[in-house]
Amino acid sequence: MKKLITILALATLLSACGNSETNTTTNSQTTEASKATETVSTEAKATKYTTYSGEGFSFAYPESWKSVDTSQMNAPSIKAAFSDQSSSATFADNMNLTIEASSTGSINPEEYANNIVDYYTQNGSSIGISDYTKTSYTNKPYKEYSAGVLEGAYRHTSGTDVVLVQYLIPTNTELYTMTLTYAKDTYNQDEIKDILDSLSITVPLEQTAPTATTGNSSATASVADFFNELTPYITEDTAFMEQASYDFFGKHSDVFPASTAELRKKAKGLVDSNVTTRHLNKNVANYYNTFVQVNGEVISVEEDSSLGATFSVVHVMDENGNDIIALYPATTGDLLDGDYATVIGAPITNFSFENVGGGYTNATLIGASLVVAD
Repeated sequence: MKKLITILALATLLSACGNSETNTTTNSQTTEASKATETVSTEAKATKYTTYSGEGFSFAYPESWKSVDTSQMNAPSIKAAFSDQSSSATFADNMNLTIEASSTGSINPEEYANNIVDYYTQNGSSIGISDYTKTSYTNKPYKEYSAGVLEGAYRHTSGTDVVLVQYLIPTNTELYTMTLTYAKDTYNQDEIKDILDSLSITVPLEQTAPTATTGNSSATASVADFFNELTPYITEDTAFMEQASYDFFGKHSDVFPASTAELRKKAKGLVDSNVTTRHLNKNVANYYNTFVQVNGEVISVEEDSSLGATFSVVHVMDENGNDIIALYPATTGDLLDGDYATVIGAPITNFSFENVGGGYTNATLIGASLVVAD
C-alpha cells in the first residue's frame, strides 16, 4: 500500500506540473471550472483578469490562463484550477483553490503553514517539489477571519526554480487554500496580490476556538469528510465511500476517535459481535451501518501529522488471515509492527493493494473509532 498522501499535498501536485501536462489535461472533458460563469474582463495594473465563480466562492485569474481539467485526479477538494498555457516554457504558472474538511477544527493558519513546511521539507521530492525552503509567513486576515500567506521556493523537475504561494483560511469545519505557483523568472508580486485580494467566500464561515461543544459539532461534518476524501488515496483510486457509509460516520462523529473513557465505552457498546471479517469480505455493503471489532497482528502502522493533527493507517491481519486497513484520526501511541491490536470502527469499502511478494492483498478499509494494543 502506498504512503498516505494528504489532500493538500495532492493538490500541490497540480502546482508542480509542467506546461506539457497542463496542455494535455486542458484538452480533456469539461470540468466544473469550464462550466463556471465568467464575467467581463477588467484591467488591473498590467494584467487583465477574468472572474471565476464557483459554489460558494469566486476569485479573479489572468485572462490569458486556461482551465485545467482535474477530473482524472479524483480529488474533489480541488474546486478550480487554471494555468498559463500561452508560453512554450517547460513550467506553466498556475493556481488552484481547494476546500477540504478540517481535521482538527484548528483555526490557527500558522499552525497549518508550519505543518505544510514540514511536509514539503520531508516529503516534497516524492510529489515533484524538490529542495523546498520556506521564504516567509505573513498574517493576512480574510475579512474578520484569521488567515495567512505561506511563501516558499522549490526546484521543479524541469530544473525551473519555482515560487509557491499559499493563502490559508481555516474554519472550524473546513480549510480553504488558494495556491499560486510561478516560475521565479515570471514571479509577479502585484499579480499575486491582486488574485489573493480578489478571493470572495460567499458561504457563512465559522471560526471560533474549539471547545468541548464546538469541537463535537464541527466533527459532525469533518469526520465523514475526512474518511470520504482519504478513501480514494488509501485505496489508490480503486474505491470510494458510498453515501450510506458517509451518513453513518456523520451520525456517529462523536466517537471518531473515542478519546475518553466514556466514548470508548460507547464505541465498544455499538459493536455487532456477530459480524466478522468473513462477512465483510463477502459483501461489505451489508455492513455500512455497523460497528465491527477486529483483533489481530499489526502488519504495519504509519502516522501522518502534516495537516495539524496526527492520523494513523494501521494494517491488521486477524486469526483467519483476513486483512483490514484501519484509518484512524488519532495517534496509536506505542503501537508498533508485530504487536497485536484491537480495532473498532465501521467498514468503508473492500479493495486490493499490491504486496511486497508481487501479488495482491484483499483488504477491508475501516474508519476506526478505537485502535488499542492488546
